[in-house]
Amino acid sequence: MPESQIEFEVKAPIESVWGLMADPEMSTHCIPGLLSCEITGPNTNLWVMEFQIGPIIKRIEMRSTTVELDPPYHGKWVGKAKGIRMSGEIDLRENTNSSTSVSYKLTLKPKSIFLLSMLSFIEEKLKRDVKQYAENVKYHVEKNI
Repeated sequence: MPESQIEFEVKAPIESVWGLMADPEMSTHCIPGLLSCEITGPNTNLWVMEFQIGPIIKRIEMRSTTVELDPPYHGKWVGKAKGIRMSGEIDLRENTNSSTSVSYKLTLKPKSIFLLSMLSFIEEKLKRDVKQYAENVKYHVEKNI
């Protein structure tokens, strides 16, 4: 089960960081490969993304549900798509210097034989995507402060 976690600091108040990370429509700009997000209910979304592993590009429609929410400190979601399950978790901590420490974890559970056969590629992609996500969050929040 590939998993990647990153901790980083954003030079912005916790409310600004939470405002971006917890808003599915706003965070589409930060998630690598995400094409669109449709809010389908109070705690549910439909994510359309392209998942590229080497020369193979697969379009995925993921239905997600927010399962834990403690604004502006913690959030967790789970998602299901054909052949894969995902979950994501964010934890924010306010620092004394008007910055916010962020912990972000993304977990994938491939179910299809095809994806299971590509676990090492998926793990590398997951690490790159989580790092890019952190850079994108920092950029989008800090440019609006």
